[in-house]
Amino acid sequence: MKDLVAVQPKRGDIEQRKHLSDGRWLVLEKPMLRRLFRFGGGVVPYLAWLLPLMDRMLAPKRDSVVPALENFSNDLRIDLKNDLRQHLAAIQAAQLDVAPAIEEQQRRLEKLEENTAELNHTITNLSEDQLDLADQVRSMAGWVRNSAMAGLFLLTLMFILKLVQAIHGMGH
Repeated sequence: MKDLVAVQPKRGDIEQRKHLSDGRWLVLEKPMLRRLFRFGGGVVPYLAWLLPLMDRMLAPKRDSVVPALENFSNDLRIDLKNDLRQHLAAIQAAQLDVAPAIEEQQRRLEKLEENTAELNHTITNLSEDQLDLADQVRSMAGWVRNSAMAGLFLLTLMFILKLVQAIHGMGH
């Protein structure tokens, strides 16, 4: 058994390999035993998992259950059922309490959607009115410009007529 349990040196550490082989530590010299030891070390955790299953399969069957344990398990089962029923009733009550609040939130959301639609319609109308007003301002600016040019023309014409009248009135 001591031959199977040995510390293996790292591949590049020759000094440690010499130290281990000089008798202080037992090293597996045969590669087949080394491989078997590695495989066995990898299988051990899985075998530990299988032990309870093997115990159930190989152990003798227990026909009689202690009556105290049976009563305890029945009491525990009843207590768990009652607790579960109480929790389910509390969850259902909470759901009933939440349902009106959810409906109220849905109504509020519907009102918000309606208000948003109205606001969107109002904004659209306002933007159209603003475009119409901008067009009216442009046309009025053109009318004021034309009126100013006509007034300047008439003023210039009146000035020329007064000048002609003054020149013509001096000559008479």
